[in-house]
Amino acid sequence: MNKRNFSAFLAVVILICFFPTAWSLAEVEPGDETGFFYTIQKGDTLWDLSQRFYNAKWTWPGLWEMNDKIKNPHWIYPGKKIRIFLTDPLAKQPSLPAIPAPVPQKTAAKAPVVTPFFSYPSMDGLGFIRKKTIVPLGKVLRSRDDRVMMATGDTLYINPMGKTPMVVGNDYRIIATEPVATRYGKDRFSGIKHRITGIITVKEDHGSYLTAVITKSFGHTRTGDLIAAFEKSPTRIDITESLEMIDSRILCSANNDGALGQYKVVFINRGSDHGITPGQIYTVFEEMGEFDKSNSRVRIKDLGIGKVIVLHTEKIASTVLVLSSSNEFAPGAKVN
Repeated sequence: MNKRNFSAFLAVVILICFFPTAWSLAEVEPGDETGFFYTIQKGDTLWDLSQRFYNAKWTWPGLWEMNDKIKNPHWIYPGKKIRIFLTDPLAKQPSLPAIPAPVPQKTAAKAPVVTPFFSYPSMDGLGFIRKKTIVPLGKVLRSRDDRVMMATGDTLYINPMGKTPMVVGNDYRIIATEPVATRYGKDRFSGIKHRITGIITVKEDHGSYLTAVITKSFGHTRTGDLIAAFEKSPTRIDITESLEMIDSRILCSANNDGALGQYKVVFINRGSDHGITPGQIYTVFEEMGEFDKSNSRVRIKDLGIGKVIVLHTEKIASTVLVLSSSNEFAPGAKVN
């Protein structure tokens, strides 16, 4: 077995033996730049990063194996981005023998802060849910070719609306909207889902209407879709501490899929008003229910079946990405 194969084997053994509910970057990689990363700081080594991330220095071969551009594990350079894997915070960590406290030094250097982050290149197409529909700058009248469904390259006629004028040469978002209303026990939810279908560039202003070209599509655009301002979204999301209990439910997916799973973008009924922030990671649970036992009801503990990361928050809801799932689940699934 050569050095690289041995490193991969060792990393797998480590994860299986000591992190039984861990999930790795391979589960959350729909694109080359999607996944968890860390930017190397001065003084970092794979050995020390493994200790700080995983409380085990001997996991460093796993980090090396995931980063083909690192030719020598003894040489990593500040400013370079490396892939990492994150372990489930619910996973039981291995117990290690106590290490004697070091002798205090006069000028003890503080350990550098480890700041992992999640990279998601498709942030510009990320939808959201708000209490009310946004105030649009315009509305799609039709396409030049009178298509029912419009996509990249199509020329559109736009009806300008509102007090803010649309400017020739500027980019804007196309948004399709639909109501979302659900009830989970006593918890009622109602809002408006805003689905980003594309980006347009305004080409000409004819006074009563404008012409624009769809420069990027995230879905089919239709007559009546709204036009809103566009600002490029950052694709880096710093991992932040999750809340203990959010008692959330999955409302729906971006595309209203009935069966949900890995890589799906979904919405939960908790937002910034509830303390939710981008970069938090939560678990999706399957409710196991109750059964009768000797004339008494016994409730079975809910089963964790997946992970989601918060990508965007509004006041009443958040947009999250399913990182991993062992089973398919449906809207209404619990998230905590």
